[in-house]
Amino acid sequence: MKKSPRISGVVAIATALVALTACSGGNGADGENRAKPFGDCEVTENPPVHEMKTRKDGELTVAASLPFPAGYRGNTLDSIDGGYMYCLDAEIANRAGLKKITLVNASFEALVTAKTSNFDFAVWDILVTPERRRAVDFASPYNTYETGVLTKTGSGISRSGIKKATVGVLAGSLQLKFAEDTLKPGKVRVFNSNDDLFNSVLSGQIDAALNDTATVMPRAAKSDGKLEVVGRYPVGGDVAPLFPKGSPNVAAVNAILADMEKDGTLKAIMDKWLNPILGGDPNALPDWSA
Repeated sequence: MKKSPRISGVVAIATALVALTACSGGNGADGENRAKPFGDCEVTENPPVHEMKTRKDGELTVAASLPFPAGYRGNTLDSIDGGYMYCLDAEIANRAGLKKITLVNASFEALVTAKTSNFDFAVWDILVTPERRRAVDFASPYNTYETGVLTKTGSGISRSGIKKATVGVLAGSLQLKFAEDTLKPGKVRVFNSNDDLFNSVLSGQIDAALNDTATVMPRAAKSDGKLEVVGRYPVGGDVAPLFPKGSPNVAAVNAILADMEKDGTLKAIMDKWLNPILGGDPNALPDWSA
């Protein structure tokens, strides 16, 4: 994963961290929920506000393909209280003057093909592509990723050997197009969720899974040594919040992300919530080519 200049430049992190105030809870009494609406995420006190026209007054409805504990920490929609994607959602909501987040579940394919639109925006490390822009709108990117190769530990899958392997990808993903058009392994299997994809690696139904490095590296790190990321392809790009086509909120979120980059909050969120769970440096992964 190559860090985007948007979050890797010299920024005022110390200032951002001083300005942040911890909010925890979300599962306790109603009074605690009102006082601490964004779980364990830290949100900025008294930031510049860029108002959004949300589906429900006073709250932000966010779509994601769950479960995904690295980005949305929790076992159910109601119990999610942290993770780098959720805390990004929380800071955006906070800077839009909103006091609550409501999460809705949707498949990745439904999000990128506009089969669902019952949300204000979606944050799920969705890569921006020209094809997707025809169906949905995107805000400014908040990070940049490459594609990691996840296998069972000791599988022996190599850059050349993967050509004969069974490879799994998510439906509607950039990795699906890459696998079918460029990599052309022995067989491509398509899955609707990360859990199904990664469990198929563990069970031996597929030899390798392709997904962005920020997704496969945390999964390997928490697998008790059962999984490993053996390489990376220079396939990926910018990830950004996704909106239903024609949403009036793109400009407001762009302004919020620009403020977060400038004051260091965006990098602070990634440094606290994403980087520690990667289990290593994405740039140290072996470079593979098709």
